[in-house]
Amino acid sequence: MKSLRAFVLAPVSLAVLLAGCGDDPKARAEKAKQEFAAHDYMAAQADLAAALAATPDDPALLELHARNALAMGDGVAAGASLQKLPEAKRPKDFALLVGEAAVLRDLPADALAAIGPDTSPTAQRIRGLALLAQENRAGAAKAFEAGLAGDPRDVRLLAAAARLKLMDGDTNAARALADRALAADGGAIDAMVADAQVSTAEGDLGRALASYDKAGKAYPGNLAALTGKAAVLGDLGRADDMDAVLKSVQGVSADGTLAYLQARAASVRGNWQSVREILQANEDKLKERDDANVLYAQALTALGQPEQARARLAPLLSRHPENLLVRRELAKAQLAGKDAAGATATLRPIAANPKAPAEDLRLLAKAAQEAGDPDADKLAARAKFPNPQALGATLASADTAMKAGNWGNAIAAYDQIMAVTNGRNALVLNNLAFAQSQVGNKQKALGYAERAIKAAPADPSVMDTLGWLLIETGGDKARALQLLKTAAAKAPQNETIRRHLAEAQKG
Repeated sequence: MKSLRAFVLAPVSLAVLLAGCGDDPKARAEKAKQEFAAHDYMAAQADLAAALAATPDDPALLELHARNALAMGDGVAAGASLQKLPEAKRPKDFALLVGEAAVLRDLPADALAAIGPDTSPTAQRIRGLALLAQENRAGAAKAFEAGLAGDPRDVRLLAAAARLKLMDGDTNAARALADRALAADGGAIDAMVADAQVSTAEGDLGRALASYDKAGKAYPGNLAALTGKAAVLGDLGRADDMDAVLKSVQGVSADGTLAYLQARAASVRGNWQSVREILQANEDKLKERDDANVLYAQALTALGQPEQARARLAPLLSRHPENLLVRRELAKAQLAGKDAAGATATLRPIAANPKAPAEDLRLLAKAAQEAGDPDADKLAARAKFPNPQALGATLASADTAMKAGNWGNAIAAYDQIMAVTNGRNALVLNNLAFAQSQVGNKQKALGYAERAIKAAPADPSVMDTLGWLLIETGGDKARALQLLKTAAAKAPQNETIRRHLAEAQKG
């Protein structure tokens, strides 16, 4: 069964410490209501536990506890409280609550039975999620469409539909749905998280981080927001920041998401032994996750166990022959296992693509040379001197991404260009510096800006980028001011440079 973590908040199980049990239970119950209204579900959970310890059969508290648990994504706790509710005290939406709890517990048949023939938007969302858990994407799509026909502004439905479109690879449709969710209620957790997920798929990692940050502030302790933010930080190579986010959710047990992210953080640092230990300890939770299996294989290859890595990757490539990452990692494992011919065969389909990534072309050339392949010299030449058409296409992609503010895509494209050139192009270096600064990698950005200024010491845009980064990072202020003054003199019509100079002079 496929995990629904991308569609609903990841299931959470908290070991609530009942500190302050001597407090007035009524006061704790009242406090929990306020915390629930403020979306501080983790705090509400602790106060509800204390209140229920004194009055375990209070229907109002049981209902609030169930709703709070559902908001946290904890279907087990929600189901337990709902079961205790006397029939006469059940809310009107009781069946929907039971269905929601069943979906969170990966019990799709129970969810469908709970909602029955209900065709309300909420029921259609639950029905769609249950059908998706049964791997019926077409049925899920129809349920979401039917729900939106009933209420085109249902945020949770719009967000679920957007995520389904992402699964189908239709980023444009996903963006349209996420934007509709934001327009309906930009402060809803589902809208913010969907926006972040779509932004990540679009390569706009800066926007993704901002959306996750906003969601985390509006919904303190929200696991979907925190783990999503950690994942983006991992994509950006910001291991320290990623660790800080993961520490904030220590003690929370999820569906393996945290373990996977902890392993990712270790991989960013190149600590492959830790990667293997984390993934091995959580193998049961992660066995259905392709990304975890690829990461596990990378660790095994790095630790000198390429045959085990191949055993994990070969079935993945059979299921997903279009996945370049899986193909690349399998080839690396084959090379590490002295099977150069196998690596060449794995990578050869890439050579047919005129826009093949330089990294893959170099890996293919290496494999072909080690295998004594008759095309080895030709492949080596192509890897050394990339197709101008491919390079031009990458430059165009990078420029488009920069104009659209899709910093992740821009960084990836410029990194490809840097890999196949001498790395001294001032425009590429300056744009890389700017893009990295936009996603918070200020020190990395500063390094690129310093290289850009060496390549083009008189370019005002390059001066501005370096000068402003020096201000932002607390560097040499005198040098920063001089750079910004010179840049402003050279480009007096440039509003950005004038603004940077004015702000630098204020400080």
